Parts: sequence; structure tokens; C-alpha cells
Amino acid sequence: MATHLIFLFTFCLVFTTLVSGAPQGPPPDEKPEPYEYSYKVEDPPINLYFGANEAGNEVGRVEGSYYVLLPDGRMMTITYYVDGESGFVPKISFQENANPT
Repeated sequence: MATHLIFLFTFCLVFTTLVSGAPQGPPPDEKPEPYEYSYKVEDPPINLYFGANEAGNEVGRVEGSYYVLLPDGRMMTITYYVDGESGFVPKISFQENANPT
């Protein structure tokens, strides 16, 4: 269980560092390029499930989410958007007794 907590803490710390350290927008003379990415990790023998997806459009709006199965069996999901100068606007939710398979 301690390993899961360490992993969760590390995952959240790295994500927060990447988001806060990222440039806050393109230079004024550049237009944003649309993009999409996603990943997921599933390892049932050790009950490890997490993933993310994100998409940005040509006007600079970014929407995405990431999730992780917590050691207590809940699935934590964070959905977010960034639109113009709004910054990172998250919504955090928990699903009790999650069954990710």
C-alpha cells in the first residue's frame, strides 16, 4: 500500500510540476496547432490503473482528463480545460468501488 501511495504522490507531483512549468501560451505571432494524445496503463496483477487524454484545437482551447485507481478502491478522475487566459481549470471527481476492468 505504501508503494501505491508513493506512486500516486509522485504522479501528482510530476503532473503539477509539468503543468505549472509549461509555457502559458504561444507567442503572439504563432497560432496554436491542433493536437491529441492519450495513454493508459493497466496492470491487473498489481491493481495498477491510470491514464490520460488531452486535445487542443486551433484557437488554443485545451481539454483533457486523467485518472488513477487509488489504493482504497476509488477511481479519481480530473477533467480540465484551459481557454485563453483562464489557466488550468480542473474538476475532480471520485468513483467509489471502481472496477476498471
